[in-house]
Amino acid sequence: MADGVRKRKVSLAREVGFCFGVKRAINLTRQALEERGDAFIVGDLVHNRRVTDELEAKGLRKVDDLTSQSGGAMVVRAHGIPLAQMQAAQERGIDIVDATCPIVHRARDAARSLEERGCQVVIIGDRHHAEIIGILGSLSGPALVVETVEEVRQARAEHRLLRKVGVIFQTTRALEMCFGILHELLALCREVQVINTICRPVQARQEDALELARTVDLMLVVGSATSANTVELATLCRHYNPHTLRIQSADELRDEQFAWAEHIGIASGLSTPDELVDAVRERVATFAGPVVPEHRPEAPGDVAPA
Repeated sequence: MADGVRKRKVSLAREVGFCFGVKRAINLTRQALEERGDAFIVGDLVHNRRVTDELEAKGLRKVDDLTSQSGGAMVVRAHGIPLAQMQAAQERGIDIVDATCPIVHRARDAARSLEERGCQVVIIGDRHHAEIIGILGSLSGPALVVETVEEVRQARAEHRLLRKVGVIFQTTRALEMCFGILHELLALCREVQVINTICRPVQARQEDALELARTVDLMLVVGSATSANTVELATLCRHYNPHTLRIQSADELRDEQFAWAEHIGIASGLSTPDELVDAVRERVATFAGPVVPEHRPEAPGDVAPA
């Protein structure tokens, strides 16, 4: 190669940008705004500021609760809302545009099915995540939400873990992060019924990103710091490649963070627009500086969000 300059290679994961559920939620919201000119939502439709800013500019209003709302149209976020909130909206004469991801609806159905079988429902996921809050709100009895083996053991010690349990998963959870918890439940409980509610396209996307992370010098995961699946994907990639960065946009990426890398991989969270991924790819692909592998830095941590 001329003057000994080494060419940088950039590889995209096979699936980047919005997942099916996010695309569906955005399209339903856009359609509702076009037809009505105005609608409101409790919380964010998806975890991406650029998307929510665009929809709010088109007439979507974000509210904290339903107490001040009467009539009009309410968009239900992709993660869903508790059943009681849905019923309260109907009682107030509010038209509902249900943008809940169908995979999330399936997880709710699975949780109710396990409850009907007499199981204590155990959800592996983040108890503060909107999806989990919505699932809990669809059950008639209390459920147990756990993220770690330690939380399972603590629940057993406090007699909150019953002998017959039914397990579901947060739909965007990485399966390999659940095996330890499942093993502990099998050891502690008399009967364990499991329904795999992890979204299969999401699981395939994660597996593909991890395979890419194994083969590149530097892995970039594009997505919001408030997106649980983006943060989790970056954590998983970092397990296979310590040189993994999570960034929200190309503007956050500094030359010294990637100029040393000969092969760069790019993946994204489920609510990351394609144009943000394309901008990151263009940023690293068009960098004029030479590849200097001997300047490889210490393995970095996350980029602080802007």
